[in-house]
Amino acid sequence: MNKAGPNNITLSAIAGIYILAQVIIVPALPDLGTIFSSDYRTIQLSVSAFSIGAAIVNIIAGPLSDRFGRRPIAIGFFIIFILSSLGSYFSENIYVFLFFRFLQASSAAGMVLARVIVGDIYSGSKATVMFGYISTIMAIGPLIGPLLGGLISDYFGSMQIFNFLTILGLLLFGLIIYDLNETNLNKSTDMLSQIKSYPLLLSSMNFWPPTLVSAFSFSIFGLFFVGAPFVAVKVYGLSPSQIGLLLAFIPLGFVPGNIIVGKIVDRFSTRLLLIFGSILLISGPLIAIFTTNLYTHPLAFFLPMLIMGFGTGIIWPVANTAIIQAVPSLAGSASGISSALMVITSALSSGFLGWNIENIDPIIGLVGMLILAGVATIISSLFIKNDRPNN
Repeated sequence: MNKAGPNNITLSAIAGIYILAQVIIVPALPDLGTIFSSDYRTIQLSVSAFSIGAAIVNIIAGPLSDRFGRRPIAIGFFIIFILSSLGSYFSENIYVFLFFRFLQASSAAGMVLARVIVGDIYSGSKATVMFGYISTIMAIGPLIGPLLGGLISDYFGSMQIFNFLTILGLLLFGLIIYDLNETNLNKSTDMLSQIKSYPLLLSSMNFWPPTLVSAFSFSIFGLFFVGAPFVAVKVYGLSPSQIGLLLAFIPLGFVPGNIIVGKIVDRFSTRLLLIFGSILLISGPLIAIFTTNLYTHPLAFFLPMLIMGFGTGIIWPVANTAIIQAVPSLAGSASGISSALMVITSALSSGFLGWNIENIDPIIGLVGMLILAGVATIISSLFIKNDRPNN
């Protein structure tokens, strides 16, 4: 097995840029709507367009890197990311902007490639440690991304976010050129071999329940990051930097949930852990809706979302383990398909909310969609095979 791989910083950076690029614009969505003379239902499509692009990249980046190598695919996708970030800044209308946001999802290749590169280089406990590094970076992205985007928007203007992403992309591109050696020494001659295995995977009843749990629970991030800025502006009159700070509540809950589930995963069944996490997930919006000062103080709405984030932090590691173990020989395909379904579900649900939120009570609309996502997660959890995650 080849050991001459990139260092931890390189792998973590190329994996984390995807989440950062997705969430950094969220606090600026109302302002971007003004810049492009678009209503909120249209400007929020920039989040959905990014998610749809990421779904496509999740499916194709792995097979492409199996055929052509990790390094050239990383270089190609990050060139697209740099050019699309620059194109977003120079967009003259909303339609051009949405097109470049779709292309910016090329950054999702970094997350896919980081996983397969770890598999190329490491095994056993060393691989687990590296996945831990990558997961930590990806959890930090939703924490700092909205706050960073809000600060840039307040002090330099919302469009400068895309100049920032362009510069960041250039730095990462230099890191790839300098440090990312080729780790795939046995390139596949059949790029479609992995895709041809999809029917076997899709017919497995061990695959679908944890995939649906993962997809529905992931959709709360899309719903929250699309709906919460509108609530923050229209109900509470907050600035982009204030919005960015409050959007960190879900990720703040997610991190301790992730840590705790690692300590209790051997004690409880997969089904029980997922049901427990799903109950916590739905508890956040339920508590918020019954808070007396919901319409007068932003913390009455945002603080209960810590509980929702905590529940999601429990759900994801357990569900992802069940997905990978559904058909062990097709773990790579399972990872790609489930990731694609996650972002598609998130894009569709958040797109539906964003399209209608201007015509309804925004708090009721957002909370209602979050509760529906929680109910769907609980129902899907009931169909999980009742074994332990590490079995």
